[in-house]
Amino acid sequence: MGVAAAPLALTLCLDGGGGGGGGGGGGSSGGGGGRPHEAFAVAEASEEEEDEDEEDEEAENVEEEEEEQENEDDEPLAEVGADGSFHCGEIRAEGLPVGEGIPSEEDLFASLNCQRGFNCTRAELSEDIKQLYQTGLFESVNARVLPQKKGKFKVVFDFVEKRYPEIQTFNVEGAKVLPTAVVKEVQEKLAEYKGQPFTMQTMAVIKNMVEGWYTSRGFGLSYISHFTGMPTGDVVAHIVEGKTAKVSVVHVDEEGNPSKTAGNISSSFILKHCPVEVGTLYNMNEGRKTLQNVFALDLFDNVQILPRQNEKDPSRVDVEVMVREKPTQTADIEAEWGIAPGDNGKPGIVSLVPGGTITYENRNLLGNAASIAASINTKNFLAPADDLSFRVQYSQPYMYGLDDPKRTRLTASLFNGRKICGVFTPGPGGEEVPAVWVDRTGAKVGITEQYSRNSKGTLALVAQVHWDFREITSRDETGAPCTRGMRTTPFGQYVADGPPTDKGVDRVLSAQAALTRDTTYLVNGAQVGARDICTVEQGLGIGSGAPLFNRMEAQCTRFWKLTTPRGKSAPVTLVAHGKVGNTVGDLPAYDAFLLGGPFSVRGYNVGELAACRRYAEAAAELRVPVLGQQLFAFAEYGSDLGSSGEVRGNPTLYYRRAGSGSSYGAGVRVGAVRCEAIRDNNSGNWHAYLAYGERF
Repeated sequence: MGVAAAPLALTLCLDGGGGGGGGGGGGSSGGGGGRPHEAFAVAEASEEEEDEDEEDEEAENVEEEEEEQENEDDEPLAEVGADGSFHCGEIRAEGLPVGEGIPSEEDLFASLNCQRGFNCTRAELSEDIKQLYQTGLFESVNARVLPQKKGKFKVVFDFVEKRYPEIQTFNVEGAKVLPTAVVKEVQEKLAEYKGQPFTMQTMAVIKNMVEGWYTSRGFGLSYISHFTGMPTGDVVAHIVEGKTAKVSVVHVDEEGNPSKTAGNISSSFILKHCPVEVGTLYNMNEGRKTLQNVFALDLFDNVQILPRQNEKDPSRVDVEVMVREKPTQTADIEAEWGIAPGDNGKPGIVSLVPGGTITYENRNLLGNAASIAASINTKNFLAPADDLSFRVQYSQPYMYGLDDPKRTRLTASLFNGRKICGVFTPGPGGEEVPAVWVDRTGAKVGITEQYSRNSKGTLALVAQVHWDFREITSRDETGAPCTRGMRTTPFGQYVADGPPTDKGVDRVLSAQAALTRDTTYLVNGAQVGARDICTVEQGLGIGSGAPLFNRMEAQCTRFWKLTTPRGKSAPVTLVAHGKVGNTVGDLPAYDAFLLGGPFSVRGYNVGELAACRRYAEAAAELRVPVLGQQLFAFAEYGSDLGSSGEVRGNPTLYYRRAGSGSSYGAGVRVGAVRCEAIRDNNSGNWHAYLAYGERF
């Protein structure tokens, strides 16, 4: 079929000195030169064999075939064509050593002309024999072509492993990064083979130890290219270390072909998110990180990282980041129809109330990867003032230019939203009361600086500063401003004598700051490392009646690896988590800390334990991978530290909350969903929960 022979994958190329079995370098069994012994024997009943052993073996095959034919319809054996061609139905290897690091049949046969299911000629098979012999791994390579039925032939390659004299010394050449300690380990290991010939198994030991060091650190394009010095026993392993020579961006079209025009997003902006650096050894982990970073920009629907070794100089690696841009502008309308009663009390067509959400997003504003997103939501577009919520956000990366090492990002937003306030909800076993809704309308401007890349366990610090002016309104279920929480009397009546919500309408001007140190990384999908987060909000007290306060939270989480992973399985990990919060000054009640919930103390509803001004939480979770799923067991505790009474109106006492609580349980993670069974230690009851995302 004329397939050109290519270098073998995972091939150990040996320089035996003149080819053959060391014939040119004084090696044993040199055979007087360097040509392999070729045996192209077509096993037909009437053909004489070159080798008596082959003749006996093939005669046995013929006898077996004759016995099978007694129970089958007569069918002639395949014959070689006049031009020497035949159809390969099966290809096998005999005499090939097996073991870790030794090329398998698939590795050796991958680049041959003769392949199963294709036609092959004598000349092509001869080329295959030469190619296999020239790897330097074998003393001789023979091929036998055995006829089968249905016009097919079986090709059997017979290998005789080459044996060199005992190894005397070992060294490496071409290694710039490989530590000398690894070379010494190999030398100590080879001392165990004293008095034994140098064979493929010995080479495999060297290959596994040296290449294993590179692979374990992500240097997948660094490897042993060949060995020299075997005939004399002074073995040298020649190492190719693939170093990144160039990183480029290739824009592709819908069919995946390189685009003739430049993309809307500049290559320099894309490369800023590429941790692969020119002049360093190409690292597979950095390639994967590049893939994640570029995808996270949400500007492309297809991203590929293609490292290519230079054919003339395999130590040079050219990296291509192939991207296909997605539409940068999107608009969406999600309609919801409610049915309202008419004048006669019955719903009609004219009383259908249209509601829903309108969204718009541009992820590449002005061509510099800035983005603007806007959304409007209401249950009634005909009277949107009743419950209108909106959010408009502008984001500008690299505020000071692409050369900014801190990658400063500017974010500005306008917002109006409404949420139920957990401070004014009943405690465990309490009667349901009308919800107190908190409307927040305002603007926020923030600057984010990233001080180091959050990858591979390096130090990562993120600082955020936000100026936030907002108007906050507490409303009851009818939408009217609400100044106090409610409770239910034994007669089923609602009484608004609960904790105050401040003035019902409050104006707050505050500054926010956050500092994050994150050194976590993934080990086969399991999170390992440390994360520390500190957030502070300072109410400035500017303006008539504006509160002056400070609200601080700090959390510390550690992810410890308890076992060494095997293969691609995740290790067993232990998570320890602690979190504290404190407030000082004139903090509104609706901004009190809520204790309890899926991201506080599991097993309780949000705010079920306390609404407080200070708190402490502690948790531990053991994660065990089982059959590809993550099972976990945990225990958690939270306390208001006696601070609930300092909140205006003491909502914790008013709604009969405990002030502290603990829980334990177990669960399984299915995709991004956590399925948990939790025991609430305050009541002693078990609960089943479904939660989205990670707890820590």
